[in-house]
Amino acid sequence: MAEQDLVFLTANEVLALFRSRQLSPVDFLDAIIERAETIESAVNPFADKYFDEAKARAKRSEEHYRTGTARPLEGVPLLVKDSSPIKGIRSTVGSLRNAENIDHHTDPSIDRLFKAGANFFARSTCPEFCWLFTCHSKMWGVTRNPWRLDITPGGSSGGSAAALAAGATTIATGSDSTGSIRQPAAQCGVVGFKSPYGRNPLDQYSSFDPYVNVGPMTRSVFDAALMQNVMSGLHPLDHNSVSENVTLPTSFPDMR
Repeated sequence: MAEQDLVFLTANEVLALFRSRQLSPVDFLDAIIERAETIESAVNPFADKYFDEAKARAKRSEEHYRTGTARPLEGVPLLVKDSSPIKGIRSTVGSLRNAENIDHHTDPSIDRLFKAGANFFARSTCPEFCWLFTCHSKMWGVTRNPWRLDITPGGSSGGSAAALAAGATTIATGSDSTGSIRQPAAQCGVVGFKSPYGRNPLDQYSSFDPYVNVGPMTRSVFDAALMQNVMSGLHPLDHNSVSENVTLPTSFPDMR
């Protein structure tokens, strides 16, 4: 398969190839990273990158498939928005003010993606404090729409949307209060989902906010449902997370 076709596969397609041992998580991540490096200077969708750590995890994922212990998102390359905390590394929320910030906890929804085997390899850009419908900041510069470089990918989850549209990640996360997932997804021609309040848990510092939501961004509706089913559900850090367990369908009967 040509690299151009390979990097645009959906997570569902990639997982099927991983399970059948037709594709290695190591080789696939290498293709994604090569694509990321190819488009980075023109599109600029990335904040901090963790390629070496992701390559080590890809090798472990390869072993999980060999031994039959693969998790639901095992080895799928994941881009996480720069506003979501991850323990031990920084999130700047697009601001120079946070350039030295190291988080001491991981957002519950992001943690669930990690535990499901998704392979975090980089952070995506966002405007300062996520308060713009475009995607530029003094921290990360200007992120551009891969479909037309002279317009914005939207915001505030513009880096995630741009990387997905450019084939530089397979799945990504965004956050949304007043359109920050939905607007960039629409502008870049990808899928974004803001779930109902309480469906995806927030961390202990954000759980009182009735507007903010961390949600999936993908290139297919199936992949968005796949991520959402992992991210959602009751969590002890968020007293507003709902106990009702809702599983979105990932297949449908014949339309007739």
